[in-house]
Order: sequence, then C-alpha cells, then structure tokens
Amino acid sequence: MFPMAAFRRVALSVAGMATAVFIVTVPAHGQDPDLPPGIISKEPAKTFMEHVWKINATPAFFEALAEQPDHGPTINLNFLRYRPRGDGTRYGLYGGPAGEGIVGVGGDVIYHAEGITDMDPIFEFSEDWDGVAYAMYPRRAAYLQLQRDTAYQLAIPDRVAGNYERMLYVLSDGEAIYDATGSITNFHETCTRVVATPDNVVVSEFLRFKEDGGRESYEQFAAAFQPMLEAAGGSVVLSVRAEMPIVSEEYWDHFVTFVFPSKDVLTHLYQSGEFNEINAMRIAGLDATLAVLSTPQIMPAKDCD
Repeated sequence: MFPMAAFRRVALSVAGMATAVFIVTVPAHGQDPDLPPGIISKEPAKTFMEHVWKINATPAFFEALAEQPDHGPTINLNFLRYRPRGDGTRYGLYGGPAGEGIVGVGGDVIYHAEGITDMDPIFEFSEDWDGVAYAMYPRRAAYLQLQRDTAYQLAIPDRVAGNYERMLYVLSDGEAIYDATGSITNFHETCTRVVATPDNVVVSEFLRFKEDGGRESYEQFAAAFQPMLEAAGGSVVLSVRAEMPIVSEEYWDHFVTFVFPSKDVLTHLYQSGEFNEINAMRIAGLDATLAVLSTPQIMPAKDCD
C-alpha cells in the first residue's frame, strides 16, 4: 500500500461543478518539474516514485483537465505494459473495480484487448504494450468523479504493482480524417462497443503529423487506404482527435482504430503492391506514429437499461 503522504486532495471545478478528488501521488521530487502536465520522462524509472509517475496521472494533469471544456463524451486510451510482461493477473485486481467504477459514473470500457508483441518488425507495430483498453466517459467530470470512488482508490496500488508503465491519452471527437463507422458520441448515445471477434485483429494507432503539409499528405494516403481496407473486409472504427496526454512520453495529433478480419488479412494487405504504392504519402505526412496490434477479448454483455 502507499503511505498516507502519497494521497493528495485536489479541489477542481469542471463545467461549473465543484468537486474534490483524492489523487494517488508522491512527493514532487518523483516527477520532473520541467515537464508539462501529462508528459512523463522518457528515461527508465530508477526509483519507486519515478515508477509511480510512469503509471498514475499527476495532480497537474487533473488541474489542466479541469480547465478544458466539458461538452461531451471522451475516451481515455490505455496502453499497458504488464508486470511481469504478458501477464495481466495483478493488473486485473485493479481492472475489476475500475471497470465497475467507470460504469458507475455512466461510462464503459468499449474495447479491451491483449497486445500482439511478436509481429515482424517490418510492420512497425510496437512490442512494448501487453494490454489495450478504451475507457469511455460521458463527461470529463465523470472521470473526476471516479477518482472519489473508494473501491477504485483502494485498487490503485494493484495498478501500480501490475504495470511497468502505462500510456494514457484523452481522445475526443473532431478533426476526422477517415469516414469511420463510429464516433465517441455515437458509442455513448447508442450504448455500443467496438465490434470485433477473437479472430479479428485491431490496430490502435496514434499519429503525429509533420508541420508543413503533413496532415494533407496523410489525408491523401487515407483516401486511398480506406477503400483497400474495406475491400479486404476491414473497417475504420474511429478517427478522432488526440486531445491531451494523461500519462505519455509524447504529444500526438490524431488517433485511429482499424479492424481487420484476421492477422493474415492484415499482413497480406500491408505487404501488397497496392499498399506500397500509397505508403509513400503516409511516410511523407507523419513525423511519428505509435501503433499497437491487439486481439479483442470477450467482454460481459452490456446492460443498457
């Protein structure tokens, strides 16, 4: 368990609604004071305090979140590096209470998956992440409300013990590049989740565009790629704004979700001559990308009553 000094009470107001949040934190010297809210050091954690900052949101983030408009649903996108690698048992002790807490504030985990970490490097999928979760909240205030949930707070030590590192980012509707089948608002209003079977593979990808014409170049790639994906039986599920980091080493501009019928279909498409012909536009447009391939996990039926 954390010492009592590891809990800090932060008073916040979101959309005019005052609230108080108890945040699991550590003394300030565990965090680089020169880093902006939500951004963490790229250096490996050397102490327990530095390890905590690789996983938990800081008070500075919650204060920055409270300053954002609170007009609609958001997703907190989680990439998880389990401790030990590939074994989410300890993290699962946190995941149960966290999932119940999310539902309790009107949200839902709309996608949960195991990361695929053994792909050929030629495909440029990250091998660093063992788990993926899309946690949807009806409002930012709901995420802040969750921080007050006692069962959720008591489970946070299992989150820390069950991960080496976490990447967590706020996503919101807007600035779509692809004609996606869904949106965050639609998932919330229709009480639905990402539709994928265990035979499918799902690409969760962050994009950062080059400053001069990068987005335009990538949009040209996207216009050519989406018909190829759909002809192969796949779909674009989300194309949304990467709004702000919660726990991340970098800033990102956009986030996309692609569903493929199978790993074989994905590898065939990405190795095809047609894809290679358009990939130059993708490369020309991107400053960086972080893509995680995952296998969907079966989730309990959703109660929409």
